[in-house]
Amino acid sequence: MRPLPIVLLIACQKPMVVLTDSGEPTETGVPDTDPPIIETDEDGDGFPPWTESTDPSRADCDDQDPSVNPNTERYVPAGSFWRGDDLFPETSPMTQITLTDYCIDRLEVTNADFVELLETQESNGSSNMTDDGQMLYDFDDDDDNIPERIEMGSSGGYHITAGYEDHPVVEVFHWAAVFYCEQQGRHLPSEAQWEKAARGPDDPHLWPWGQDEPSCDTANIMLITGKAETELCVGDTTAAEDYPDGASPYGALNMSGNVAEWVADWYQAAYYADSPTTDPEGPETGEAEFDGVLQPARMTRGGAYATESGQATVIYRYPERQDGSSNGVGFRCARAL
Repeated sequence: MRPLPIVLLIACQKPMVVLTDSGEPTETGVPDTDPPIIETDEDGDGFPPWTESTDPSRADCDDQDPSVNPNTERYVPAGSFWRGDDLFPETSPMTQITLTDYCIDRLEVTNADFVELLETQESNGSSNMTDDGQMLYDFDDDDDNIPERIEMGSSGGYHITAGYEDHPVVEVFHWAAVFYCEQQGRHLPSEAQWEKAARGPDDPHLWPWGQDEPSCDTANIMLITGKAETELCVGDTTAAEDYPDGASPYGALNMSGNVAEWVADWYQAAYYADSPTTDPEGPETGEAEFDGVLQPARMTRGGAYATESGQATVIYRYPERQDGSSNGVGFRCARAL
């Protein structure tokens, strides 16, 4: 089928896009046979709202806000996808799951994004705290030798290590990710929403880009280069806009590698066996073993810059402590529609 031409008309009330059904526009831009399909553009950013778009990659997730467009959020149409894989007990059984429409961030939330929240909370008298007093950023992390990329000034204010402004934020707690998304009028994606956005609606492949094995052109991960030999692509986070060749079917970047991502769900190893098949929201609680002790645990997905390639697939499920943070875990937000 040949692409439908797009003709822009200037209206007095609001921008409109007229798509011709006949294949060729007339001199006035109106088809001479079938009636036109009208796409509105309330905020004038050049993209039609998701309710009217004929191309999901151009859909505007909030047509009242010109700062929201397909460069910031990607529309995921309602429908089914294949979740999981029978390769592992925790990802079994592979099941067709149906989700309603939603949008998901094209990029992971960056250090610069998160500092805006920290500054807002400080101005409100809640320095490095959510509104209910929970810590946002782990400035006192002492369980690794990776320095924090955001520092708190001795006289107030926050400073990002030069060059890391557009890298994904890490060392954030699960509740901090939830709070950030809520302040944006959005939410942390469910595990199912994350996987559909990473995997796409049709082919149940293992990587956002398909079935080809990863390379350092598609993901910031640890590659297996030989028997018991590995190679880090970078060994650190990279900019959230890097690795366009590894984009998911919906255009989201770095859903494998760079940083693993918090999702809303509690961790439960056998959840897939009993999960609802329509809009699953995860178990009511969950726990995993850390240092030999069972502790409350949330789910992360996607793997990080030091994650071995097999654990950075779109199916791999990895728990983190509910009250923990990591130099390899960040997040992105989703939008209910």
